[in-house]
Amino acid sequence: MAEKKTVSSAGLSAKDINAGIPGGGVDPRNAAAYLNSDDPRLVEAARRILLAQSSGEMDLNGNPSSAVARREESTRLTTESDEKFTGKLEQEAYDKKVKANKDAEKSGYQVPYPNLTAEKPASVAATENKTLSKTQSSAASAAALGLSASDLARPSTVVEKVASDAAKTKDQVPPKGSGKSKGKTTPALTDAEQREQALGVAEGADFALPETIFNNVPSLKTILDRYVAEDWTADKLRKAIRDDVWYRQNSGAIKQRYVQLFNYRDLVKTGQAQGTTQYEQDIVKLERQIADKARQVGSAIASDPTALRKAAENMYITNVGIDDAMVTDFIAAAIRPIGGTIGGVGTEGYSGQALKDYQAIQSIARANGFRVKDIIPGAMTERQVLEGIATGRLDANRIEQDARKLAAQGQPQYVRDLLGQGYNLDQVYAPYRQTMANLLEINADEIDLNDSTLRSAISDKGDMNVFDFKKTLKRDSRWQYTENAKQEVSDITLKILRDFGFQG
Repeated sequence: MAEKKTVSSAGLSAKDINAGIPGGGVDPRNAAAYLNSDDPRLVEAARRILLAQSSGEMDLNGNPSSAVARREESTRLTTESDEKFTGKLEQEAYDKKVKANKDAEKSGYQVPYPNLTAEKPASVAATENKTLSKTQSSAASAAALGLSASDLARPSTVVEKVASDAAKTKDQVPPKGSGKSKGKTTPALTDAEQREQALGVAEGADFALPETIFNNVPSLKTILDRYVAEDWTADKLRKAIRDDVWYRQNSGAIKQRYVQLFNYRDLVKTGQAQGTTQYEQDIVKLERQIADKARQVGSAIASDPTALRKAAENMYITNVGIDDAMVTDFIAAAIRPIGGTIGGVGTEGYSGQALKDYQAIQSIARANGFRVKDIIPGAMTERQVLEGIATGRLDANRIEQDARKLAAQGQPQYVRDLLGQGYNLDQVYAPYRQTMANLLEINADEIDLNDSTLRSAISDKGDMNVFDFKKTLKRDSRWQYTENAKQEVSDITLKILRDFGFQG
């Protein structure tokens, strides 16, 4: 039998052995850990390093022990080669004698070499003894390192390994039940076992992805199926997961939220969801937060369970807070007048902050002689304006200032200046409005800021004094119907009568 050829590591460093292996290869200080690697190159390098260390050819840091050791190893290998050649010749002669004895025994003749056992060649005996000693030494070295003797067996050369694997593959029968030929001498894993193996990789510290994620995310489910169908390596599986779009799009916190969501859905399918899962408890808290904010804003979502649930689910899976822009937009979109009943009579109006904003817009419009629809931007509706204010897209202060600018059109410079300083039109005309209310005996709030008599109080020439404004008011047709007018006529009549002596 021809002896198995080996690759010597004499005179080599760990760096030499690791040359060409991606990632730097095997760490010589912990070479035994690489014997279980999925990469055959790492396994081969680890065995060579461990063998060199156990024989003293290499130290624990992966460096050759010394130049003397390398020369001794070279001499030893040469001697072994000579011994093997000599032993081969002796072995061939010995084998011929053994064969001759066997042939004679089969034919019933006397064996020609009766003392053959005693005549065993010395080189053959030495080779056998050396082989036994070498095996014992290897076993002792392996035991010292905590390994089996097979782990320290010298690996074949690359050519021998390829030839050996090809011969095995040629004669191999596909493992029963697998339906695949994987070129392995060990029994093939079943699809279920491969699936469990892949899930074990995914659940590790690198990914922390449990089985429920693969069952519910289509792209990851496809990766798992291909791992089983195409016999991927663990490294290829890891790369495929890292490259997956869903995996890259979602942070670790969001992935964990998906785990909670999928677990909850599984319980719902089996009728086992009882409100005790983390997902259900978190959703209830979020619904309460959204309802509270909706009431503050004046959104109809506060009384819509379906909308609350949808908003809570969106908040949960996107991992956003109650003040996030997405949540605010969702709540503000439902701002609208809310119906109610007072004393058996139906009512409708805004509530919460929306009501305050609407009242502020009404007030600024009235204070400058406008209706609400006259001062809201563009073609927007009241509801759209309130939504814009709630989301911060519209500034209520800007709406007020724009109303003043609109009121300034056609006004005397004096009025425009006051409006530009932040005064409203009703503040500018307040003294004249009150005088007009007193003299015409009407409520000041009933006097329209666009009243021509009121507007006449201020012109480009300046503002009237109160006395002159009263004279103007008495020329107004409304004045003659007041008690003031009647009293003044009565007083004048009485004075005339007195002047003529008809009245004492």
